[in-house]
Amino acid sequence: MGKTVSIFNQKGGVGKTTTCINFAAALGMKKKKTLLVDIDPQGNSTSGVGIDKSDIEASTYDMLINDVAAKDIL
Repeated sequence: MGKTVSIFNQKGGVGKTTTCINFAAALGMKKKKTLLVDIDPQGNSTSGVGIDKSDIEASTYDMLINDVAAKDIL
């Protein structure tokens, strides 16, 4: 069974994005299956892992609001 880890804090500027990116990278280096979900409207985790946000056709927003299937945004 997989494990889910959430990192959250209401306050801005506390290192949530940096922690998430580095945690996902560390797990990936240990050959763990890892999914980093960026639900921040600014998309800093997305750009932080080298993905150009303008190349994304559908996002978590589309999944939550426009009934796009999760498999179509992964």
